[in-house]
Amino acid sequence: MRPAANTAQSNTNPLAAIPREIADYLRPHFEGAIDEVTTEIQSSITEYARPDDPTYQHATRAAVTDALHAFLDQIGNPDPPNEELRERFRELGAGEAYEGRSLDSLQTALRTGAVTTWRLITELQLLEPLAFPRRYLGPIAESKFLFQQEMATAAMEGYNRVQARAVGELQRRRGRLLSLLLADTPPAAEAIAELARAAEWRLPTRISVVVLQSRTSDVTGAPVLPTDVLADFDRPDPCLVVPDPDGPGRLRSLGAVLHNWEAAAGPTVGVTQAAESYRRAQDTLALVCAGQLPRDGVVRWNDHLSTLLLFHDPELMTTMAEVRLAPLEELRPTQRDRMAETLLALLQQDFNAKEVASRLHLHPQTVRYRLRNLQRLFGERLRDPDERFELEMVLRARRMTAEAEEVGQHDARWHRSGPSVRSVHAGSPD
Repeated sequence: MRPAANTAQSNTNPLAAIPREIADYLRPHFEGAIDEVTTEIQSSITEYARPDDPTYQHATRAAVTDALHAFLDQIGNPDPPNEELRERFRELGAGEAYEGRSLDSLQTALRTGAVTTWRLITELQLLEPLAFPRRYLGPIAESKFLFQQEMATAAMEGYNRVQARAVGELQRRRGRLLSLLLADTPPAAEAIAELARAAEWRLPTRISVVVLQSRTSDVTGAPVLPTDVLADFDRPDPCLVVPDPDGPGRLRSLGAVLHNWEAAAGPTVGVTQAAESYRRAQDTLALVCAGQLPRDGVVRWNDHLSTLLLFHDPELMTTMAEVRLAPLEELRPTQRDRMAETLLALLQQDFNAKEVASRLHLHPQTVRYRLRNLQRLFGERLRDPDERFELEMVLRARRMTAEAEEVGQHDARWHRSGPSVRSVHAGSPD
């Protein structure tokens, strides 16, 4: 009877409890089976059938030889397969990745080798049951499965290692391409095309840049995006370059993926004008974060041109409000707000008191009373088309700013870009 320690070891390696004499018995038969296993693998797996490539045939035979010898070496040995064999199968897995294949062929080869050698083992046991007792078949069968699984795992490690390097290198190239596209100086079309080929990015005719800002501080990992979208989430201002952004549902589907991000898309431009789309997207995102634009999926620059124009120069808009709304200064703050609201509605409704009353839910007489007061305050300015145009501009900016403040939607990026549009509110402090 074997020592208890060996029994414990056999729990991790079933072959450890089998006498080494069985390995000595099987070894010459395995030597004779190497060619059979190699032929079986090459005939059953198309990718390995290379009769005109002696180097490849030799490599296949060497791998089979190493695997069979390693398996026999496990009999009566409590130690796991040596690291050299694992590294050999990691190299085989890496080779599959380098040749652009999946691991299916290598996994099939491992199974083919296991089935072929198991058939040989069972035949030998039937032929010489005294030299090779039947009670050893169970542990050998279990060990063959574990051995095959261990080699398959090693092959996958090598395969994944190469794949990770390839993906990492591809991402680095795509990152360089995105940086080139967003450079302040428009890049040459030839430089873009060359780097696009290296980055495996099909060069589109038109693109749009989408700038992002996380809605929460605990966003982990980048969202899964279409493979043709260039992305860099490690920039201070994460952004995407989206090919053919005007395609049906293109930005809408991106919005669904970017549900944890504020997102704004610049105009659709040619690839050499990406920096312009980027700047416009930044302007748009600033207004989204400030509450001036709705937070609804990917907000498009060209859907909000008038708002972008109003807030393009906050200092200028503040000065215009101070000048154009100066007549309201003599009113109390609450009166000022009511009169500003009424004046904007009158300008938008061509001074139709009934329409304004309906829109503001007021009695027409109230509107007419306010109109008379406004005429007293502004005089002939309300008849001047240019004055009316500028009044409507500053009153629109005033209303949008007030709405943004009411819901508390502020963003530090907007305030860093220039004087706050808060000062547009009513044209002066309350």
